[in-house]
Amino acid sequence: MMFSQNDTITGSYYQSSGNPEGGTNFIILPNNTFVVAYFGGMRKGTWELKENDSYAFTFHVEPQFVLYGRYNPKFKDSVAVRMSTDSDNYAVVRFNDEKQTRFTPVFNKDANCFSYPYIYSQKEALKTLEAFTIRYNDYGKAEFEGLTDYFSFKIDEDYNEFILTGLPKSYSEGGAFMATFTDGILAIEGGKPIKKRKGYNEIDEDTLGFVKQHTENEMLPKVLSYDNEFFPNYDTPTETDLKSFLRIEPQLKSSKGITVSEQSLFVATCQD
Repeated sequence: MMFSQNDTITGSYYQSSGNPEGGTNFIILPNNTFVVAYFGGMRKGTWELKENDSYAFTFHVEPQFVLYGRYNPKFKDSVAVRMSTDSDNYAVVRFNDEKQTRFTPVFNKDANCFSYPYIYSQKEALKTLEAFTIRYNDYGKAEFEGLTDYFSFKIDEDYNEFILTGLPKSYSEGGAFMATFTDGILAIEGGKPIKKRKGYNEIDEDTLGFVKQHTENEMLPKVLSYDNEFFPNYDTPTETDLKSFLRIEPQLKSSKGITVSEQSLFVATCQD
């Protein structure tokens, strides 16, 4: 009986949002993974049959910040850090200053009209890089979100080119929800029931292949190669440009007592 339900729930579902950006697509796979796709994002996770027709869905958690590094002979006497963080993260950073309390915002608080890449350079070798997320209240004052820990990256290798990247906050929050499935209807706890659109075997091959690849591969892998979406774009890349970046593992440290500068590394503001 449990196997029958386990097999029946798989397939695709669509939840309308009622706005021009479109709704949400749920695709549930037989290997106990699922994907939720919406305008501007795609999250993955695992699901489990709890009892009868009740299911637990758990989102995969991605790190809020990831630092990659490599040695690039182009940068003979300097260090370059490519800032590829989501603008809504309100990222603040600190370079080689573990004993200081002050972090610097990557972008100004009213940032808009971004024109990537944003690359920070310095002459001094980079030994530590730390990143944190803040938010702004209605008066523009920086506030800390429950004093969450900051990411501290210690760089022991002889790297001189880096990428600080990450995903929107929703990816790092994790989360879970319960749902029931009965007679082709998926009823998500606290939401409206959704009718199944297609069974698993009815999903087109291209969509299914893309979804499977998304669930099986890490979005931010240990080795960042040129075919990854987070790898830098080059118009006419050289062999050096296509060299892979390696992920640097962080420590999490308490953000208690830190301060944030009013000046930012970059200003991204449109002028009317």
